[in-house]
Amino acid sequence: MGTSMLLVETDTFGSQVRIKGKETEFYLCMNRKGKLVGKPDGTSKECVFIEKVLENNYTALMSAKYSGWYVGFTKKGRPRKGPKTRENQQDVHFMKRYPKGQPELQKPFKYTTVTKRSRRIRPTHPA
Repeated sequence: MGTSMLLVETDTFGSQVRIKGKETEFYLCMNRKGKLVGKPDGTSKECVFIEKVLENNYTALMSAKYSGWYVGFTKKGRPRKGPKTRENQQDVHFMKRYPKGQPELQKPFKYTTVTKRSRRIRPTHPA
């Protein structure tokens, strides 16, 4: 199974975006039931999303047509219906962005050794 690439098209001004599959050339849209669907023509307002940078610096994509409904996926990768999404759910949090001028505070990965079972060290009581 290959990975598919998504292209984000944006207007020159504002935070409105359209998302298009590179291979299928279909646009990601949200229908009136809040279901994520693909459409060959992305000019409908159902295919426009507003990119919102949240307080935690993650990006959420809210439907331009159905305010308060977000693009979201469950932990298993299944799309979540718009009415069941909220701004504070991890399911709708995408790329992390940092405010302009603030360096990206990326920490290098640290590797740790994990054993199947470790013994608890009991605290020693002074006698």
